[in-house]
Amino acid sequence: MRSRVLPAIFFLSLPLLALAAPADDDGQTSLFVSATAALHDGRAGDAIAALEALADRGVVDAVASYDRGLAYAMRIRVGAEVPGDLGRAIQGLEEARDLSRDPRLAKDASLALFTLRSEVARRRARTGDPVEVDPGQSLARAVAGLLSEDVWAWCAAIASAALALGLFVRWLARAPRVRIGGGVAAGIAAPVLAISVAMTLAARHDRESLREAVVVAANARPSDERGITVPGASPLPEGARVEVFDSRAGRLRIRFGALDTWIASTALRDLARAN
Repeated sequence: MRSRVLPAIFFLSLPLLALAAPADDDGQTSLFVSATAALHDGRAGDAIAALEALADRGVVDAVASYDRGLAYAMRIRVGAEVPGDLGRAIQGLEEARDLSRDPRLAKDASLALFTLRSEVARRRARTGDPVEVDPGQSLARAVAGLLSEDVWAWCAAIASAALALGLFVRWLARAPRVRIGGGVAAGIAAPVLAISVAMTLAARHDRESLREAVVVAANARPSDERGITVPGASPLPEGARVEVFDSRAGRLRIRFGALDTWIASTALRDLARAN
């Protein structure tokens, strides 16, 4: 890992360190500059400290998140890994990919995530645990994410107008062909309207209510809401991206693929969302 995988991520990422820093507010720019210098100098611990200080101040910035993930990956590369570093590196890169509007940054984050998750799978295979580390989104979320909420709303409005027009034509027209045409138009518009409305609601739910996090512990085992570990359950993969649904007494209810379970809140780190 230290000799082959993470050096590729490190050198791939160096050109991105010159991107714009967050706006100055109570020393935020100076923290970002010091983190950038630490990354260039190979001082992973100093870079992590500065970038975590930015996160603690509520800075939500794709470049800062990317560099934070890079700093944790660098600490693994130099042989100073602390438990949870792999998950925190993945969390920073996932956050950067979500927040970024720069295709280059998003692409590099995706490549780095693939490499890091391959390392997670390799470690799990060595311990005999399931190697699936990224089950992906549900079908409904994947479809809803194809278009923005506004586009789905416009599709619903157009389909609604087409349905009304088709029914109106079928009701008023006397010519059989026109009536058939109106019926066909209404028949096509109705399911399009239903799908568009459903996807608009799904996209709105994701925007307003969706909470996601990344597992940042190597041995986060599924449990029930009382904290009792599920017998025979394998630990969740470090770096797994999960949906959070509920919280209770220091535990969070999460969904990972088809698995719906509870996990200690300390084993997760939330993904920031753009304001």
